[in-house]
Amino acid sequence: MNTMNYAFLCSAPPAPNGLKAAVVGSGPAGLSAAGWLACAGYEVHVYDKLPKAGGLLVFGIPGFRIPAKRIEDAAEKLAAEYGVRFHFCTKICTQDKVCESGDEFVQEMVSLSDLLHECAAVLICTGSWRPRRLNIPGEDLPGVYTSLEFLFPLRACKMAETRVAPPQVEGRRVAVIGAGLSAVDVAQSCLRLGAGKISMLYRKTVDDAPAGRMEIKLLRQRGVHWREQVTPIRITGEDRARKLVYTQAGVDQNGEQELDVDLVVAAIGEVPTNPFPRELRLEDISKDGQGWLQMTRFEGVFVAGDVLTGPSKIGRAILSGLRAAESLDGWIKSRDPNADAAKEADHG
Repeated sequence: MNTMNYAFLCSAPPAPNGLKAAVVGSGPAGLSAAGWLACAGYEVHVYDKLPKAGGLLVFGIPGFRIPAKRIEDAAEKLAAEYGVRFHFCTKICTQDKVCESGDEFVQEMVSLSDLLHECAAVLICTGSWRPRRLNIPGEDLPGVYTSLEFLFPLRACKMAETRVAPPQVEGRRVAVIGAGLSAVDVAQSCLRLGAGKISMLYRKTVDDAPAGRMEIKLLRQRGVHWREQVTPIRITGEDRARKLVYTQAGVDQNGEQELDVDLVVAAIGEVPTNPFPRELRLEDISKDGQGWLQMTRFEGVFVAGDVLTGPSKIGRAILSGLRAAESLDGWIKSRDPNADAAKEADHG
């Protein structure tokens, strides 16, 4: 299996240009940006609140789809051969270092202002970690998860010591809402964990499933129950989720149906995770060539990947990281016209 190479723009480390750049987030956008900047001679520092590189590639996607070892080897190549420095279990916060709860791995906090003081520029690649909600009664009951709440502990427990407890699935009745790849990953994980019964519910038909007809067909062949044109109404239960109430087009359209459940997983997508929503308005970021591409209203702070575009394909996130890194480099050189000359002198 070929090793991923995020520093593909250069065959060997270049001479240092004397500048330091920070990348916040080590998903595909962050790693590709780190590789580009390393090939441009920057001293690159990558910060991530998780204990390993990869972001959702590692902690949100099961290993049977993308082997975590490939991501780990790619990050190690950046560190060993190109001098990229990774700061794991470190969260970048606002200037007063106020952090959100739930960051189980975080051991250190660094403010954005400190990074800007130490580095020539900062590139934020924090991805799309905030799940969409069902917005129905009962979704806060114990036993109800988002896809990330369900999948993340399964991966995290294998990656590092953590207090995150994986969901107990064996013998349980699981309802998975959605039909994208995240929903498929949840259903496949439940099969591997020995769930008693798995039901997938989708608001459209199998022909509209984002994961594709084949993925749904394979799950059904393995015993997953499929219900389409379904609208969840509420989740009921006194102490935890016990029933999922829904309507289904073409099946007693005026009535509600009930599905007995032990676990409900809402796999209906994620939204961008802007770590500084008060300070950085993503809608103000240049995306069309006016101003420095992908730079925020704060000089020297750029964004890339899913945090800018919303959930996307891996290739699109990588391209966004490369474009932002190139824009960052151009902005720095515009402030210091002698940067290229100094670099050429170093080569001489």
